[in-house]
Amino acid sequence: MNGPRLGDLTFFNAMYLDRPGLEGVRDAVGRADWPGARRELATYLRRRESPKWFSNWRDRKDPFHRQEVELVDVGDEAIEKVDLDLANKAVRNTLTSCKVEQVFGDTIDWELNPIDYREWTWQLSRHPFWVTLGQAYWKTGDEKYAQAFVRQMTHWAENVMVPVGEDGNSWKDDARMGSPMTNCWRTIECGIRMGQTWPYAYHYFLSSPSFTDDAICLMLKSVVEHARHLMRWPRSGNWLTMEANGMYHVGVLFPEFKEADEWRFVAMERQYKELDEQVYPDGAQIELSSGYHQVSLRNFVMTYNIAQLNAQPMPEDFAAKLERMYDYDLYLAMPDLRMPALNDGGWTDVRPWMRNALEFFPEREDFKWAATEGREGKRPTTLSTAFLYAGHFVMRTGWTPDDAYLFFDGGPFGYGHQHEDKLNVVIYSHGKVHATDPGNYPYDDSQWRKYVLSTRAHNTVMVDGHEQNQRGKPREQYVVSEPLPHTWVTQPSFDFVSASYEDGYGPERDRSVTHTRSILFIKPDLWVMTDFLKANDGQEHGYESMFHLDTLKADVVGNRKSVETRNRDAGNLGIYGVIPEDSEVDIISGQEEPVVQGWIPRGKPYECQPLPTAVYLATGSGVTELTYVICPIAKGEMSPVSYVERLSPGSGLAAGRIAMKDGRSVHYGMRLPGSGPARSGAFESDCDAFAVIESVQGEVSSMHTIDGQPLTRQGASVEVGHRLLEKSLSA
Repeated sequence: MNGPRLGDLTFFNAMYLDRPGLEGVRDAVGRADWPGARRELATYLRRRESPKWFSNWRDRKDPFHRQEVELVDVGDEAIEKVDLDLANKAVRNTLTSCKVEQVFGDTIDWELNPIDYREWTWQLSRHPFWVTLGQAYWKTGDEKYAQAFVRQMTHWAENVMVPVGEDGNSWKDDARMGSPMTNCWRTIECGIRMGQTWPYAYHYFLSSPSFTDDAICLMLKSVVEHARHLMRWPRSGNWLTMEANGMYHVGVLFPEFKEADEWRFVAMERQYKELDEQVYPDGAQIELSSGYHQVSLRNFVMTYNIAQLNAQPMPEDFAAKLERMYDYDLYLAMPDLRMPALNDGGWTDVRPWMRNALEFFPEREDFKWAATEGREGKRPTTLSTAFLYAGHFVMRTGWTPDDAYLFFDGGPFGYGHQHEDKLNVVIYSHGKVHATDPGNYPYDDSQWRKYVLSTRAHNTVMVDGHEQNQRGKPREQYVVSEPLPHTWVTQPSFDFVSASYEDGYGPERDRSVTHTRSILFIKPDLWVMTDFLKANDGQEHGYESMFHLDTLKADVVGNRKSVETRNRDAGNLGIYGVIPEDSEVDIISGQEEPVVQGWIPRGKPYECQPLPTAVYLATGSGVTELTYVICPIAKGEMSPVSYVERLSPGSGLAAGRIAMKDGRSVHYGMRLPGSGPARSGAFESDCDAFAVIESVQGEVSSMHTIDGQPLTRQGASVEVGHRLLEKSLSA
């Protein structure tokens, strides 16, 4: 059985044959002259002046350098730089999917799964190599590239059948070409083909004599099947934005079809609705992935741009709704203008996105600053930022590469592509990431994929050897209608954040322990982070608190309670444990047994490399408190911290003194809410956290209390400038 399923009669009857320019098609259809109808339609398509596309096939110019197109690079520069070796491989049916090359020989098996990785099969049918062939054709004029495209496109359309009665998204072990069983028609691939690769390929080859009348009509039959499939089977999340974008493109580019108006209307309706349904008020996409945030954003933008190019009607505030997504990109970014690799996301460079944002919001000086790397515009004046619905909190000292930055995840699990990593942190300073996130790994069943998804791979806490376990609920339950409980305070001299995880650990979702993490940032150079681990059952539990350090070498220092990285050509990080006497830290790197630990996806595709990981081990019943003083260390310098001293103010409280090498002392107190006032030695305040900076001269040089609560020492009010009788305020 050959595809497409759409026969000539049904295909041509789906058109407005009374449309000006289609008279020859109408007459041929009236005679049932199908070769003549195909010839007339192809002639019409080559002659028509509208709708418009971004590349002009008549003069072979592609002036639109579109950042929003994900799968391929486009524009005149991309054509000039096209990889002809890659194009020549495609001519020989040597194709790449998921970064793995396959030599097919004379016949491509579109259902092949050569590496036992389903994504390889699925993504092969996104057809980016057809764009490469098209760009090579425009650059060289060599018909071999057009012939290869037509051969492959014809073979795909004739041998990969659109599913009937189902969405095509489930994997089929018995899929084979030419049968109803296929793995090439997932709705995500349909959207990508229609919104990205196929329109470019179609316009690249429209001037080629190799792209014959029959080939054009064959491709267009499949396009119609795509639009109908996408209309019938919408999904949700980032998939829906790709599906709707693809369907909208078909409706705009081929208005000759009677269904085109509906395709455009429904697709735009879906996209406009999703701008609110899957984007929180704070701008974060509900999957809470730095990568899939961009997927949804780029598909919103692609829909907008093709509509604008062709003067199609749109909701007036469509573009305005994009602004908060660009805000999230910029203000979540580290000082090097990369976003942390959150959930199944990579380390996303926001500069291209800021250039894209300027097309919509040219008045935004902060966007311009980021887009031009500071050459134009104005540096953002906002420093620390909270995205309350996402539960993403950013502490920073500034926007230069040497500034300090901490990301904290106190939010919901996310709608998709989630990792079990609530209360995770990412730390950056002096031009580099120090406490890192594993980011993404291919979606296979390997130990590396399982590791990347796990709590074990993140900078948070495990309980009794168990991971967090939030999976298994309906996806809608992972989307919040209001921010989760948290505390967030930002001031010029300090920031404070606190949030909890209480959804259970291990396969049984054991809720015996609630983890609360509180972080006090004493600007510009100290974070005090406390983990309160409350055993709700009164039993003793074991805890592992992890810091995955992006360095080649890290050493345990300070009586096996502290860690410092040892970068020679970059800044470093010190993590000084203010932990119980019977607790200690170890460094694990490149371990596979008894459990995988100390790795990061890096290097070649499907490769992980060892990564020094500091693991703090502790046991306790009641409330166990683990505090870490985290200090950036400039390149080539020693740590500013001399030593840390642990105090014991009581259950649910954390207190200590940090002795700095410049002679200052920092006294801090934190509390678990409901544990009474925070205390540190003789200091006390009815707040969640405070810090007092003692100068070399024994004076209070600064003090910080959450929510401006008063601070006392031995019952007397403490003020800045207060000279103390004792050298040490902790007495």
